[in-house]
Amino acid sequence: MFKDDIEALPSLIPNHYDPKLVLAEQTKLAHRYLPLALLGTLFTALCFVATMYITYDLSNNQKILNIFWIVYQAIILGSLWQITQLILKRVESLSLKFLKNIFISFAILFSSAMILGIIVFTVMLLHTPEMMLLATNALVVVWIVFHSIILTFCWSHWEKIKALFHKLNAPDKPIETDHTQMPVLSAATSVSHAHYLANYAAYSVLFVCALAIACLWALAIGKAFTTNIQNSTQVIVLLGLHLGLLSGGISCLATFWRVYIAYALPSVFVWIFLLSYMTDTGLIILAFAVIGLLFFDIFFARHTSINTLKAILVYIENESLIAQLQIKTRQVEEASLAKTKILASASHDLRQPVHALSLFIEALADTDLDLHQSQIVDYAKSASHSSREMLNTILDYAHIESGQMTAQYTATNLDSIIQNLIDEFGIQADNKGLSLRYTPKGTWVMTDPTMIALILRNLISNAIRYTNEGGIVVGVRKSPIVNQSILITYCRVSVWDTGSGMTADETEQIFESFYQIERNKTTDQGLGLGLAIVKGMTQLLKAELDVKSSIGVGSQFSIVLPTCQPINDGNLDNNTTIDHLKQKVVLIIDDDDAVLKSMQLLLGSWGCQPIAVKTLEDAVTAFAARRPDIVITDFRLANNVTGEDIILAIRKSSDLANATPFIILTADTSPQLFTATKAINPLVLHKPIDPKNLRQQLQQILAK
Repeated sequence: MFKDDIEALPSLIPNHYDPKLVLAEQTKLAHRYLPLALLGTLFTALCFVATMYITYDLSNNQKILNIFWIVYQAIILGSLWQITQLILKRVESLSLKFLKNIFISFAILFSSAMILGIIVFTVMLLHTPEMMLLATNALVVVWIVFHSIILTFCWSHWEKIKALFHKLNAPDKPIETDHTQMPVLSAATSVSHAHYLANYAAYSVLFVCALAIACLWALAIGKAFTTNIQNSTQVIVLLGLHLGLLSGGISCLATFWRVYIAYALPSVFVWIFLLSYMTDTGLIILAFAVIGLLFFDIFFARHTSINTLKAILVYIENESLIAQLQIKTRQVEEASLAKTKILASASHDLRQPVHALSLFIEALADTDLDLHQSQIVDYAKSASHSSREMLNTILDYAHIESGQMTAQYTATNLDSIIQNLIDEFGIQADNKGLSLRYTPKGTWVMTDPTMIALILRNLISNAIRYTNEGGIVVGVRKSPIVNQSILITYCRVSVWDTGSGMTADETEQIFESFYQIERNKTTDQGLGLGLAIVKGMTQLLKAELDVKSSIGVGSQFSIVLPTCQPINDGNLDNNTTIDHLKQKVVLIIDDDDAVLKSMQLLLGSWGCQPIAVKTLEDAVTAFAARRPDIVITDFRLANNVTGEDIILAIRKSSDLANATPFIILTADTSPQLFTATKAINPLVLHKPIDPKNLRQQLQQILAK
């Protein structure tokens, strides 16, 4: 039995390709070029008829026959386009009844055309010269034979589609292929049974219509040569049109090689028939040449089909690899995001015990200890400081990577931030025998104060870590920039050190996560995340970051920020030599017992009178009873109570609360915290906090 392109496909492709997927791509490609093929065929047919009218002296019967020929062809071309469009558009609702109606319609069309043609040819026989009777009778026979072949293929393809439909819709019997193993390239891009059936039906319609068009052209050539031949010019014109049509069809129809054979083979049959009729030696030679060209076209179409199939296989493989890569990338991204989200969301619980530990150690250090005990406490302080810095680094990095951190711009006093960092890192620099200097410039910038503090903290910490002699200088320099005739003032904040320096290659890699310079081995090298955090935050701030470094000379890290007008933040007395904490009543609200106890011990060692409570109700009661000088509350408390709720409740309960300073000391670093606390405007500090920094903040607030 005749094997069509779909039945032959499994033997042409490797086992790991899905034939259904290949067929889908073949159908898509053929359907893309089908409009050009149909328009080209119709245009060539019009040219053919026009040539006949111009070069031949046609009788009325012949004119009617030509009109019948072109109308019949136009109906087939139109039906081919409309039906394939209809099949491919209603893939999911494709029914056996619908497909049956399509092939019944084609059978009626071809049967009616065959009968009508026989009637027309019979009428023409009555007016045909005796010398042309044999040729005309032969054409009638060919007409019947061709239409019988068309109807046979129409019935054959319908039987295949019907069998395929029942096979695809059989319960618990999935469609089988000739593969010896499961296809691996169809995993990423699959074709459903409904699409497979639609593609098969579209292919069958294309095959039958291509065969019908080819038979019409073959009959037209036969009729022209047997009844109207006059000179070689006419022969060349007609042959040129016909061969041009067949050659042009290669690019459109050779996706399915057997469709192209059906498109070209009837012409070969007619030319062989003409050989038996011709007596002119020149025309016989011409007929052999045409047959040779037709076979050459078929051979060329075969190679075009193979190359197209190879291109489709490469395309499918690339699509499969891309899909697999996207799946793997998505899985990696989801895993990474899940990891960073866990760290970011768990940051509150992770910071709490570290915060409490540092407070306990600081409270212990303020008690009467002997020399040996003081040394142990100093070691504990150092270990606590390292663990606090490492935890902060990991959580800050996770916060950035999770995408939960956003910049909250506000007018920021750069001097205040840098001076706090100088005070914080001063002891660490002194312990290494380094100078740490900054000259206040009175500069205000529009930025996120928390982010810029973290950026500078990492830069200063790195500078101290990798500098063994000399010092570190933090500098601010204003630099006006003219942009489109508008003067915009920026400032460059730089951190200089006299450390070991870096090579050009190293400066390109230092901002990568976990990167560490091998030759800079120190006892406290960190995790290699500090500069990755710096880069991530500068990108969030949309700020310019650059680094200059020379081996043996040192490094300079700079960030460029837009300046702004200062805001009035009150007359702040920065003189912390006076102890403002003595006998001050401090109300502490936190739902963590360890944090409450450590805060009580630490504040008590500083001379304060701490009051520790856990709930909103107790906080309101304690405030009314003791009227504290300052209130320190966590942001996230039990029963979904927030620090904002605490502050609002206290302010509502007492008019004196409006003059009381509030501090939110929280392990929450989410961007929602800024929005939630914007209306109540407290000072926000983050756990785990260095006890010295906490004391300095309390001193400054109470010194107002």
